[in-house]
Amino acid sequence: MEDNNSQTVMLKLEKGYVVAVASALIVVCCIVAAYFIVYAYQSPGYHEMYLLDAQNQAVNYPKVLVINQNNTFNTPVTIVNNTPILHDYQVQTKIVQDTIHFPINATTYKTYEFALDTGQSWSSQVPISINEEGSYSIVFELYAKNGENYVFTNNFCVLHIEVVTGTT
Repeated sequence: MEDNNSQTVMLKLEKGYVVAVASALIVVCCIVAAYFIVYAYQSPGYHEMYLLDAQNQAVNYPKVLVINQNNTFNTPVTIVNNTPILHDYQVQTKIVQDTIHFPINATTYKTYEFALDTGQSWSSQVPISINEEGSYSIVFELYAKNGENYVFTNNFCVLHIEVVTGTT
């Protein structure tokens, strides 16, 4: 009879052990799942860059410049940090005739450096002046600092301009 009682006690202990192990596994799975839901799948954010016209709208960009009449203009550029951390940024303005690959391997016309925290924006009027006839692309490239160097963020804006000689 004692064998039956000891077998019953052993079965109860084994069932209790299985239930405890299963409960512990469920708790661990819930903690891991909660971590992935809350932290692992958070978007890393993005960098936003856009150009506006003289009326701060995205509709009336200059298309033709006339030398010695209106060959200088200002372009409002805005950068927004939509990432969860502070970034040091650099905007490089380049004036080129071909825009095939980005970033453009050309001399920088003007460079702006600034830092933005999460949700902050930076805006500036960028003056552009071209004194030679031709078809040009004015390229604005956004770089973010990674360690000691600025790295291209794959954000860029391009204005296509035709520069002509005016009749006097």
